[in-house]
Formats: sequence, C-alpha cells, structure tokens
Amino acid sequence: MLEITLEKKYLPFAMAEEIKNLRTGISFSGENLKTLLFTSCTPNEGKSTIALETVRSFAELGKKTLYIDCDLRKSIFNSRVVEGKPKYGLTHFLTGQCDLDDIIYRNYDREDDIEFDVIPSGPVSNSPTELIASGKFESILKELREEYDIVIIDSPPLASVGDAAIISAFVDGAILVVEAGNVDYRLIQKVRDKLSASGARILGVVLNKVDKSNKGYGYYKRGYGYGYGYGYGYGYGQNEQ
Repeated sequence: MLEITLEKKYLPFAMAEEIKNLRTGISFSGENLKTLLFTSCTPNEGKSTIALETVRSFAELGKKTLYIDCDLRKSIFNSRVVEGKPKYGLTHFLTGQCDLDDIIYRNYDREDDIEFDVIPSGPVSNSPTELIASGKFESILKELREEYDIVIIDSPPLASVGDAAIISAFVDGAILVVEAGNVDYRLIQKVRDKLSASGARILGVVLNKVDKSNKGYGYYKRGYGYGYGYGYGYGYGQNEQ
C-alpha cells in the first residue's frame, strides 16, 4: 500500500476534546455502526475537517479506520496532501480503470505514531451522481465495512446536490455538520428531510464554528430533531469545506 502524508491540524484543546466527545457519541449510538456519512447543508461549514479529525480520533484508539472522499465534483482533498501524490482515486475505480487496492493509501503520522487509510475522490467526474448510485459503489462499501472498524464518508453538501442522500442509503448512519449562525433552520430541516426520505439513520448534528464569546449561544444545541449536537469555536476551519 502506498503512503501519503496529509496536512496535520493542531486543534485548540477545547475542540480536540469535543472531537473526542463526538467519537464517544458515535460509539454509544448503537451496535455495529461502522460506515458513517458526514454531510452539510452548504459549502465551507467545516464538514471535511470534522470528518478527517473524527477519523484521526478513532485511529488514536487503535481502530482500523478509513476516510473516503466522495466529493466527485469539487474535492479539496489534494490540497491537504503534503507528501506523496495519489495516482488513482474513487472515480478511477468506479469507471473500471483500476482495482480497489490501487485507490487505498496509508496516511501515517510519525509524530503521534498513528495511521489511517484514505481513498481520494480522483478526477472530477462528468456524471458523479450516476457513479455514486452505481451498484459498484455500494458493493465496495460492503466490502470495506468488513475490513475496517470505522469507515467515514465525506460527501458534498446536500442542499446543493443529492449525492449525500444516495450514499446515506448505503451506510449505517449519517451526521450533519452545521455552521453556527450561518444556515437558516428551514434549510437544515429540508436537508434533514432529504436524509430521512432516503432511509438514512440520522445520528446527530455537529454545530461547528460556535462563537464562544456569545454566552447566550449554548454549547449543546437542540431543536433540529437530532440525537446530539456539539459546538466548536475558535473560528477553526473558517475557509474549510
């Protein structure tokens, strides 16, 4: 397996602790939860950062973890690679250009001595919805589910395109990342309804980019119809997808 090195984020202490809380929340959300979808309503809510940090957090426990970049339209994954260059990605596999083993890369953090695997999205596709909806994608998720303890799938924002709703039908649970104070609650409800209509098991919402200076904006946020919510502050990931 080829190795790459991803950019490492040095999280503020409070955010690092809340990522651990998110990991715990996932672990206690039910038995046999292995494939998880992370999505958001709109771009730049911090979804990809939260998804990758959750993968890292599970890896810290010694879990065999995998991150799949399923944004076949506008991926930012390559901007996070600081060493190595992925040759193949998910679009290559789904279009029959390579084998599954060719698109799985090992990310090893030498400083913290942890590792997890990643599948990049590959080149932008002209027909991403068709590729995601293919039986080939569903079948590899079933295969990867047997091989890994945790598989986290990072999908495009659901209010923009329907890819996440398709993927959610194939996974054990879905988590919605919402930027605090920047997304209308009606849009959040619309995205929730799309996930529910696909048959997804919605585990919860991550309330991201919480302004901790606003004491009236609580850390624990209810009202969206999800099981739990976590707040992250410090303006981290302001320009992250």
